[in-house]
Amino acid sequence: MLKKIKVFMYFRKMLRRARTIISDQSQSGNVVQDVRAKLQKDEIQESLKGFMDKIQALIRLVDQYRLGNYREISKKSMITVLGGLLYFLSPVDAIPDFIAGLGLVDDVAIIGYVWKTVNQEIHQFLSWEKDEVIKENDTIT
Repeated sequence: MLKKIKVFMYFRKMLRRARTIISDQSQSGNVVQDVRAKLQKDEIQESLKGFMDKIQALIRLVDQYRLGNYREISKKSMITVLGGLLYFLSPVDAIPDFIAGLGLVDDVAIIGYVWKTVNQEIHQFLSWEKDEVIKENDTIT
């Protein structure tokens, strides 16, 4: 129980940080780049097998939002998504990432929480994204 409280207290800290950078295209772009870089590490990929698709979708959502291409999401939900990615990035969170075997447990819990919390808006984004790919393919052919 105490660990859960610690995890969500640190997540709240990341939400406050997300509120300050949500409108800054450069800073949110840095988050996108940093998360992508962290996901390239073999040990991260191994630990996050079941969550890679979800994290990749959240990265693309933040990226499209910051570029102004997709805005059909509430600011509150976008802050939640960005806060989740910031939590994932932090090596010293409720359970530090350097603790082998356990370090990403809290990160996965937060990504799962974010996904569940903004599920409908994420699926709307994924539908939009799919439609955009179809439009691009139609334009190319």
